[in-house]
Amino acid sequence: MTVLPVDEAIRSKLERQDRVVLYPTFGHLSADGKCWHVGVSGVVFGPGRVSLRRRMLLRVLQRLMQVPASALHSKRFRDRVSLFLVDTERGKQVAVRVGDQKQMLQRPSERNGHFRGSLQLSNRELAAITSQPSPNHWVPVDVIHDREATQQPMSGQAQLIGQTGLSVISDIDDTIKHSQVADRRSLLRNTFLNPFEAIPGMPEVYRAWAGQGAAFHYVSSSPWQLYQALQELMEVAGFPPGSFHLRNIRLRDPSILRLLFARRSGKGSVIRSIVKMFPHREFILVGDSGERDPETYGQVARAFPGQIRRILIRQVEGRSLSEDRIRKAFRQLSPDTWATFREPQELSQLAIG
Repeated sequence: MTVLPVDEAIRSKLERQDRVVLYPTFGHLSADGKCWHVGVSGVVFGPGRVSLRRRMLLRVLQRLMQVPASALHSKRFRDRVSLFLVDTERGKQVAVRVGDQKQMLQRPSERNGHFRGSLQLSNRELAAITSQPSPNHWVPVDVIHDREATQQPMSGQAQLIGQTGLSVISDIDDTIKHSQVADRRSLLRNTFLNPFEAIPGMPEVYRAWAGQGAAFHYVSSSPWQLYQALQELMEVAGFPPGSFHLRNIRLRDPSILRLLFARRSGKGSVIRSIVKMFPHREFILVGDSGERDPETYGQVARAFPGQIRRILIRQVEGRSLSEDRIRKAFRQLSPDTWATFREPQELSQLAIG
């Protein structure tokens, strides 16, 4: 970890026990092409006390998964559930740096600990930190903090995405990772107990597309608490890097029920905001038939005619698309706009350049 020099005027207002996780984001060129707007997104949290309420929630989780109590003592379960039990920190001021550009984010962290903002950098400023300030290149993003305040790593990265080209917006659960969202008990077991498994063949397809110049955005209803485990899966399986857009949830109050019953809320607005930010880029939307990806992607394609090159839906066993659902989800769209597949090998011949 590189600890940044402390600037008394611009540094994060954090306590020693606070941790910050930065998610991979992206930067886009201004309309005149003279500067880059680099997004920043993350969460601030501190260690959580295992209260009576949280112990009760863990017991509820055990009953829902129908597993013995011993399963909750496994290292994998403890690692996965730990970030659901932390105390998210509201009102924290976070300062970040990209190269020599430092900035205190305008808005403090929200009630759920999340914060977001952006930095503006000229092409000259980017050239000082990278020899390749060009589309699809990644730049480091660091939290500015006091060495004495915390020893936790607080670094991330952002991908520079050009005004033109092709981007892939991909779901995660049951699209590139086995989750079994339709079976709620299996979903919880796969979330907290089982090793994460990539859909065989999908990393190869995505790497081939990345090799043809595609940028990637992973937009999922998975909770942000799983980001690090998902990131590890992506690296091990060999998926190309991309920005992450996950869902806010806490394992308290009624949120555990939302994890089960409201998996897809908010995805459409995130996808529309990305597409709107790049009016001259084309997009491939990849999802699955398990929940509402076809309907969400169909709405996006109708809202941005000409920008959605292809919608690709993986047929999930037991939840395949019916003819009636296809007709409704992709109404008013050309048949060439969408396709379904069962095996990733069916996509291997898809030229996207």
